[in-house]
Amino acid sequence: MEAPRPSRSSVVRKALVFGALLAVGAGNAQDLEQIGKKDPFTIRGGFGGSLTAYGTDLTDPRQVPFTWSINGRMEIGIYGLQLPFSFVISEKERDFRQPFNQYGISPRYKWVKAHLGHRTMHFSELTMSGQRFFGAGIELDPGKFRFAAMYGKLRREVFADTNTTAVVEPAYDRDGWAVRLGVGKQSSHVDLILFRAADRYDSAQVNAGKYGAVQPEENIVLGTDVAIQLAKGLQFELDAAASLNNVGTVPQAREGEGSELSNDFDSPLFNVDQRSRRGTAVRTGLSYNIKGVTISGKYDRIDPLFRTLGNYYFLTDIENYRGSIAWGMFKQKLRTSVSLGVQTNDLAQAYAVRTKRTIGSASVGYNSGNAYSLNLSYSNFEADLRSTYDAAGSDTLRLRQVAQSASLTQNLRFRNKEQERTRSFDLNISYQSFYTEATETQPEQRTGSYTGSIGYRIQLGKRHFSWGLRITGSLFGLADDQRLKYGFSTNVRKGFFGDKLGTNARFSFYRNQSSAGDSYSLVAGGGLDLRVRRVHRFGLGLNYNSRSITSADDLGQYQVSAQLTYGMTIEPRKKKSPNGK
Repeated sequence: MEAPRPSRSSVVRKALVFGALLAVGAGNAQDLEQIGKKDPFTIRGGFGGSLTAYGTDLTDPRQVPFTWSINGRMEIGIYGLQLPFSFVISEKERDFRQPFNQYGISPRYKWVKAHLGHRTMHFSELTMSGQRFFGAGIELDPGKFRFAAMYGKLRREVFADTNTTAVVEPAYDRDGWAVRLGVGKQSSHVDLILFRAADRYDSAQVNAGKYGAVQPEENIVLGTDVAIQLAKGLQFELDAAASLNNVGTVPQAREGEGSELSNDFDSPLFNVDQRSRRGTAVRTGLSYNIKGVTISGKYDRIDPLFRTLGNYYFLTDIENYRGSIAWGMFKQKLRTSVSLGVQTNDLAQAYAVRTKRTIGSASVGYNSGNAYSLNLSYSNFEADLRSTYDAAGSDTLRLRQVAQSASLTQNLRFRNKEQERTRSFDLNISYQSFYTEATETQPEQRTGSYTGSIGYRIQLGKRHFSWGLRITGSLFGLADDQRLKYGFSTNVRKGFFGDKLGTNARFSFYRNQSSAGDSYSLVAGGGLDLRVRRVHRFGLGLNYNSRSITSADDLGQYQVSAQLTYGMTIEPRKKKSPNGK
C-alpha cells in the first residue's frame, strides 16, 4: 500500500513545477528587449574527462582496475539570459547507491532564476540549505519582493542487500518541496519559509524487510529568516523554525493527541497522530561594526526533537551562548579576535548525565602585505559532566574534561620581479591536548600531540622551473604509549616550449615508530601536462605508494595507478576595438 495523500500533494507539486516553467518562459520573452544591445550569444566554461588504471597487492583493493569519468560546466548567454549548467558522468554510478552521475542547469535573467536537474537551493539554515535535489526550482527577486520555490527528489530508493559484505544503507524514495516568501534584500529582509518532505513506500515491502530496520519519515518545517540593519554598523539576525516529524508507517488506527484532527481533516501537508514529534529551533545574533572593530553576541537553541530533512546534518539538543570581539590595528595589518561561549545539552532533562561546555578562543594575525605573515591561535574546550543525582548528594558520575589546541604559522617570502624569482619559507607548529580530571570512578587520562613542519619553495618564472621541500614531524602520546612520525616530501616541475609542455615529479618518505613496531611509507609519482592553444590540456600521471613493517618478513604492500586526463576551456571571444585592436 502506498503512503497516503498522493492526490492533493500531486496538485501542489504540479503547481510548483508549472510556476517554475512559466517564470522561465517569462524570462525568455524579455530577451527581445536586449537585441542589438549585447552580444547575441556568449559561451564560457569547460569540459573534462579522465581514464584511470589501478593495481595493488592489497587483499581489499581501494579501487576497481579501471574507471572513467566525464564532467562539464558551461554558461551560455543569449541576449542577457544566462544559462549555466553542469554535469558529471562516470562508471562509478553503478557503485554508488545514491546518484553519482549528476546534471543540471540554472538559467537566469535579470531578477528571474530557475533551477532544473540536480541542483541546490538555500532557503534558511533551519529549513532547507545545502540539500541536493533532482527537480525544478525558481527564484524571483523583483525589487524588494523575494520568492523562491522548489520541488524534487531528495533521495532515491535503495533496498537492503544481505548478499554483500559492503556497508549498504537502505533508503526510501524521498520527495520534497519548499516555498519562501519575503520582502527586502540580502542584508535586510524578512522571509517566511515552508518546507515539506516525505518518504514514498509500499507497506508490504516495509513489512517484508526490504529496507532493513530503516523506517520511513515525513517532515514539515515552518521557519522565518530575518536580517535587519537597526543602525549604521548594527545588524540583527534571527533564524527560527518549528517542525513536525513522523517516523514509521501510517498506523491502521490513529489514537492519542491529534487523532481526531488527522482523521477528520487528512491534510495533504502532514498527518498528525501518535507518531508526531514537535520541535523548535532558534538561532539569533546581534553584531556591531565600527571603524574596524566588530562586537557580536549569538544565541542558539535546538530542541532534541527538532528535525528537518532539508539539511544533511546538524547538532540537536544544544543551547549555546557566544560572544566575540575582533579589531584591527596598523591599517588592519594586525588583526586580533577573542571569543567565549557556553554550551549545554539535555534541554528536556531526560538523561542521567548532563554536559556543560565552556569554549574560548583567541587569535592574532599579522600580514605585512608583501614579505611576512604570522598567525597565532589558541582555543580551550572544557566540559563539565555531572550526574542528575547531584541534588540527592550522589557522585555517581562527575567528570571534568579539558581540550586545548594552539597553533603558530609563519610565512616569509622574497621576490625579485626583474628575474621573476620567488623564494618562500614557512613554519607551522601545532599542539593539541586532552585531559580528564581524576575522580573516584574515573582515572586520570592525558593525551597530547605535537606537529611541526618547515618548508622551502623556489619559483623561477623565466625558466618555468619550481622546486619545493618540506620536512614534517609529529609526536602523539597516550598514557605510556608514544607514536612518532617524521619524514620529508619534495616536488619539482620544469616547463618547456614556453611552458606549453610540463614535467613534474614528487617523492615522499616517512617513518613511523611506536610500541607496536616501526613502519615505513613511500609515495612517488610523476607526470606530463601539455597545453594546446590555451584551450586544450592533456595530462598523464603515474602514482606509486607502499608501506612496509620492519618486523614483518614480507616486503610490504603497494598500490599503483596511472591516469590520463583531458580538459578544454571555453571563453567568450574578445571584441575588437574600433581601431581594430
